[in-house]
Amino acid sequence: MIWDALLSGVTAVAFGLLYQVSGPTLMIAGAIGAISWALASLLSTIPGSGLLSDFVGAMVVGALAEIAARLKHEPALVFVVPSIIVFVPGDLVYRSMVSFLQDHFLSGMRLGFSALMAAGALSIGLALATAILRPFLRGRRRESL
Repeated sequence: MIWDALLSGVTAVAFGLLYQVSGPTLMIAGAIGAISWALASLLSTIPGSGLLSDFVGAMVVGALAEIAARLKHEPALVFVVPSIIVFVPGDLVYRSMVSFLQDHFLSGMRLGFSALMAAGALSIGLALATAILRPFLRGRRRESL
């Protein structure tokens, strides 16, 4: 599990390089990717927690990205995009397309629906973490007259 988390961090750093994220920010995004993947992997050992682990991993990414954005005075997306990429269900989409090409329609539908559900869990997890944390981290703003 530690090795997988380390590789997830390296993957986040690699995608951060593609998006031209700067050095210190890149390392933080890699750490967020590794930590979130480790927690999601730990949770996925519980039987029947496939989508829940994706959801929790995305919430961890969103929460840590909001905290890092506040501390580094950067947009949260700079941390979210490289970190969440390790959760994208590309393998499920690929296997779904292969099933369709091999005329295994039901298998392709099942895999495609699983990929859609995983993507939904990721988006809801990110949105929920942002919606919960952002007001607490921003503090109260002064109202102008």
